[in-house]
Amino acid sequence: MPDLSKNLTVILLVTTILVGCSKKEESFANDAALETESAELSKAIQENIAENPKQLLSPQQNPLEKSRQLVKTSQLQFEVKDVLKTTSILEQQLLQYNGYIESKQIDYQISDRSERDRIDGSVDIYEKITPIAQLTVRIPNEQVTSFLNNLLPLMLNFNTQTYEAKRYELKLLEEKLNTANQSNTESNAVNNQLQQLTDLEVKDRLAYSTIRLEYFQQAQVRKSHDLNINRIATLDSDPLLSRVWEAIKMGLYGFKETIIWSVMFWPLYIVIALFWWIRRWYKARKQSQG
Repeated sequence: MPDLSKNLTVILLVTTILVGCSKKEESFANDAALETESAELSKAIQENIAENPKQLLSPQQNPLEKSRQLVKTSQLQFEVKDVLKTTSILEQQLLQYNGYIESKQIDYQISDRSERDRIDGSVDIYEKITPIAQLTVRIPNEQVTSFLNNLLPLMLNFNTQTYEAKRYELKLLEEKLNTANQSNTESNAVNNQLQQLTDLEVKDRLAYSTIRLEYFQQAQVRKSHDLNINRIATLDSDPLLSRVWEAIKMGLYGFKETIIWSVMFWPLYIVIALFWWIRRWYKARKQSQG
């Protein structure tokens, strides 16, 4: 009997150890499976995140492009970290590329506003602003690809790009047709002058590409101060006793004005008294007849 009990004890111990090992192996397997799923999910998320393009234009030039006179235009829209710093960097780059700014506009668009009055009569103004810049630059044609591709480091998030390279003759025809449509009622001399200016403009575009840039940064909070005139006037008023005396005088003045207005309605009082007398006489007569 003692040997049998010892054997049973050993069997129970071995079974417990085996069950524990199997549970640990299952736990390790579950942890490994979770880690694998997490890694796959993270990889899938990373693959679905949109990235900025590696380049905007290919540096390799088509032989047809070399043999033709092309008028090039491009338009880009993107997000930057700081509008003012980006504008300063672009101006420096334009000097390196022998380009220039044709037009520039920087605007702080206000999308929300809140005010808070202070005890001293001032007002704190909080505004949600989105800085936006619009630039039209002219770049020598041979520098366009390099200039556009060098814009990528400035971009926080890329939105849109359009690029156009039209033959000189086609662009000139479009501009002349546009000029003719705008001056149908003008004289021949004016039409000739407009066509000459159109020729010069298209030739300039042939040498310098037109690039329109629109970039913005994330919304910011701008704090400013203003004055609440009514509050300041109240704070700058006379002492309490003076204001109480002024209130008493205003009350007396109002009382006198009320009496004067009451006297002005004396014909109404006569009409009311006459109506009351007629009504009383009618009741007395009715009672005497009854």
